[in-house]
Amino acid sequence: MRYLLNLRTAVSVNRIIMGLFFFVSGIANYLNFNVANGFYQTVITQKLQIIGPGIPPGWEGIGPLPSLIAIPYAWLLPLAEILVGALFALNYWVRWTGLLLILMTFSIILAFGIIPAGTLFPNGAESFNKNILFMTLIWICIAYDAYEQKMSRRRTEAMANYAVNNAMDDM
Repeated sequence: MRYLLNLRTAVSVNRIIMGLFFFVSGIANYLNFNVANGFYQTVITQKLQIIGPGIPPGWEGIGPLPSLIAIPYAWLLPLAEILVGALFALNYWVRWTGLLLILMTFSIILAFGIIPAGTLFPNGAESFNKNILFMTLIWICIAYDAYEQKMSRRRTEAMANYAVNNAMDDM
């Protein structure tokens, strides 16, 4: 029970789940790449919905993205989700992979709108709250990783100072 209430364990489990989510999402995007209304067609034709559907006329969004941006984005986003999600789950370069995951999630928020389902309350559609939750959970993992590295450096310095002081005392 004590192990389950450990902060390191909680952050590690959160990091692994978030990384796996992006890894599986990237695979799913490639599996549904060329089907009707699949990932590629969505990226090529989707308007950037600043607020989301169901919002007053005139706020439906802009776009779609120019082909020069949309086509590389459609091909590379699933690959980035797979690679960066795997690295994040495996605890490699957590600060940088986490930042990339936050940026990818932010691009999804821009694509589907800040309030994509037209309401902040659950209604079976893509949820703003889920993406914001993902971004904050990734941010917690990044902050904890930075804290662990800082504490590791302090322990190393303290051990080095202790060894130097003991060596001087022995003289």
